[in-house]
Parts: sequence; structure tokens; C-alpha cells
Amino acid sequence: MPGEDPSFDAFVRERYGALLRYAVMLTGRRPDAEEVVQEALLRCLARWRRVPAANQVAYARKAVYHEFLRTVRRKPPVPLEDHVDRLDVADFSGAVEDRQHVLLVLGQLPARQRAAVVCRVVLDMTEAQAAQELGCSVGTVKSLTSRGLARVRQLWGADEPASPGRRGT
Repeated sequence: MPGEDPSFDAFVRERYGALLRYAVMLTGRRPDAEEVVQEALLRCLARWRRVPAANQVAYARKAVYHEFLRTVRRKPPVPLEDHVDRLDVADFSGAVEDRQHVLLVLGQLPARQRAAVVCRVVLDMTEAQAAQELGCSVGTVKSLTSRGLARVRQLWGADEPASPGRRGT
């Protein structure tokens, strides 16, 4: 709904890329990430005038996280190894392989563990910030991150990623 709120339009132009990168790390697939961000931004628009300017980024990121969880609950999990987006960058083939491996490994984690690892490691949030972002306690963030990173370490060296396990933990 462009034009309804100039501050929202400006926010989307400025922050869409960062929100999309966050969603890609959560979903593992750019098309799914685009859908998650679009739905999250639509939800944000309805309440945008009530969101203090200082909290807009956190509010939008939290909306992306919750939309991701809604998506995981609505759709059966799809093995990420079948759908990892390919980057068309020949000079950076090693980086592309690393990126694909990261997405494959993250895709093996349950949704909440994946979100905790992305918040703590990729977004470099403190435990308190991640807890606020994910709507849980600091202890839960510590537990989810610890279990998630242990699983990442286990999967990182594996030749073939394990089949997806239980989701949503």
C-alpha cells in the first residue's frame, strides 16, 4: 500500500534488504524469505503509526520471525538441500559453496534453534536482545543457542547433511 504512510515507505526502502537477508537465514530459500518479509511488512503497516521510531527495526525483525514461525507451522518442511538458491557468481565459487553449506546446516535445525543461532551469531545480538526478539527468556535463548550450535558443529563436518529432524523446538 505505497503512499499511505511515507515513513513506512522510507523504512521499507531502507531496511528491506536487511530483513530479506534475515529471512533467508531463517527459511533457507529466497522465495520463501520474500514471502515471509512481505507478509510481515503487511502486518507491520497496520500498526506502524504506533511503533516508536527507535523500535521500528526490532519491531519489523520480530514480525519477520513470527511470520517465519507461522509459515513453518502451515507448511510441511521441505528438505533445503533440494532447494538451496544458487548464486551466479563464478569468481566466488568457494564463498557460494560455503553459503550453501551454511544454509544446509541451518536447515537441519528446528525453527526456534535456527532463529536463536541466527540472532546470536549472524545478527550478533546479545542474549537479552535475542530473548526480546524471539519473545522468550534469556535462559531459553541460551539453551536454544547452545543446542543449535552443538548441532551445527556436529553437522558441519558431515559429508551429507542429516535428514531434517523434528521442527519447532
